[in-house]
Amino acid sequence: MKKLTGLFGVFMLPLCLFAQQGRGLSGAKKKDLFTHHPQNWHMLSFAKDSVYGIEANKAYAEILNGKTSKKVLVAVIDAGVDINHEDLKSIVWTNKKEIPGNGIDDDGNGYIDDIHGWNFLGSADGKTNIEFATSEDDREYVRLSKVYEHTDTTKLNAADKKYFNLVKRKSALAQSIRSLEGAKNLASKVDSIDRYFRKTFPNKVVTIQTLYDTRPEFEKDKELGLMYELLKMRAQANKYSPDLPINVVYKLAPFMVSSSENNLQSQYVSSLKDGRAVVMTGLKPGQNWGNNQLSFKNSDHGTHVAGAIAAIRGNGVGMDGIADHVEIMPIRVVVPQGDEYDEDVAKAIRYAVDNGATVINMSFGKRVSPKKQLVDDAIKYAEKKDVLIIRGGGNFTEDTDQFVFYPSQFYNNGKAATNVITVGATSPFGEIMGFSNYGKKSVDLFAPGFDVYSTGIDNTYSGMHGTSMASPVVCGVATLLRSYYPKLSAAEVKNILMQTVTIVPEEWQGKQKLQNISVSGGIVNAYQALKLAYQQSQSTK
Repeated sequence: MKKLTGLFGVFMLPLCLFAQQGRGLSGAKKKDLFTHHPQNWHMLSFAKDSVYGIEANKAYAEILNGKTSKKVLVAVIDAGVDINHEDLKSIVWTNKKEIPGNGIDDDGNGYIDDIHGWNFLGSADGKTNIEFATSEDDREYVRLSKVYEHTDTTKLNAADKKYFNLVKRKSALAQSIRSLEGAKNLASKVDSIDRYFRKTFPNKVVTIQTLYDTRPEFEKDKELGLMYELLKMRAQANKYSPDLPINVVYKLAPFMVSSSENNLQSQYVSSLKDGRAVVMTGLKPGQNWGNNQLSFKNSDHGTHVAGAIAAIRGNGVGMDGIADHVEIMPIRVVVPQGDEYDEDVAKAIRYAVDNGATVINMSFGKRVSPKKQLVDDAIKYAEKKDVLIIRGGGNFTEDTDQFVFYPSQFYNNGKAATNVITVGATSPFGEIMGFSNYGKKSVDLFAPGFDVYSTGIDNTYSGMHGTSMASPVVCGVATLLRSYYPKLSAAEVKNILMQTVTIVPEEWQGKQKLQNISVSGGIVNAYQALKLAYQQSQSTK
């Protein structure tokens, strides 16, 4: 009888969910959810808790209870992980083929003393570890500026010109150069304004009050008009007396130029810094780089990602991760400020695959990828080895169908990798978060990416936002599938996740409808995914 009641509940669930959803959420309720939501909202259900979580708790209670699972090794390619965290230390991967601290590559995998993972951002002796990097846009702008120093870039071939223009648009350094040019141009307009007043008011001391009272004849000149308004704003901001001579505010011109010059200088100096030069010093051809240091003061991001995926469940400490039978392999290629290097990302993927990871989370990315082919080849390698990769879709509020966010699931030939899932971020009420990238072809599905509560360094816990948080949520669900249904291939796991998303009614969403800005049109759902995986496992017996 108990079994029959359970089945009846399962059959009635869609009707209950529809009845609950039919009312939708009011604007006031949505606003309230931003500040008042369950700490573990991303694990919950709309039908029961009125938040668009992933129904993981429901899956554990109704589907996974009593079932056996296989341990899954998940690589967290990120900014390092606090491997001594109280909620993670017992699940951090240990390379049992390596003898700790003997300075020998015991297992012959090319990495010395890689006991718990690898850091590609450090020198072999461990004395230097990169903790700051510049953006790839700036690094490429500096490189290409040197390459094209004596070249007429207007005569480049179409592909090179397009790439150079892309880099110039994205590079903050290039923007600083343009800003300086603009500041100098505006500053030159002060001379025109001064000549105008001298001509209009000969033999008279022109005051700031005159600046307020005069409508200049050059107001149709946009740049002169802009400088004129800036001069008035300068006078008001400094609370100058209207009786003061107008030339007091002319100081704005050199101030604008000097500010732009200082900003450019700072940007340029940052762009020239290359910590990898030390990391790569003395390497022989084909030799790997890095060291085995994984925990850093700025490893919060990677630690948070690891906890969202697999923090120990049911231990009464901190919070529960999504997957319950996991080992975490930390691989460091990211710093909190600046972009990762393509060489490191490619090596990290191959390291994860070669050392047994079957799921990889990559909560990072950038908008320029100069060595994309290296990363493509690594993704193809993972695809061939049946390793699933989950990646955050990016936080630039951009359509990635038009503005690619790397590393991309699309190879240079346009074909999509079958083993990569790209994730956007949603709110507790099932709408896209304002920062999240999107794309009808390039973002596969969405997941909770707002105030996701997880682990931080030094046994701390906190909530974080971003597609960086949405990605490990999906990674956790994918890991559950690979753990409880280990015969599923990476492509099959992806297909199941795509088929079982929660669809939020369009009329309840804002202007951006999930259905129009992603491949699947919905939010990952652990309960539905595991239910489908179970059904498929029964049909293949």
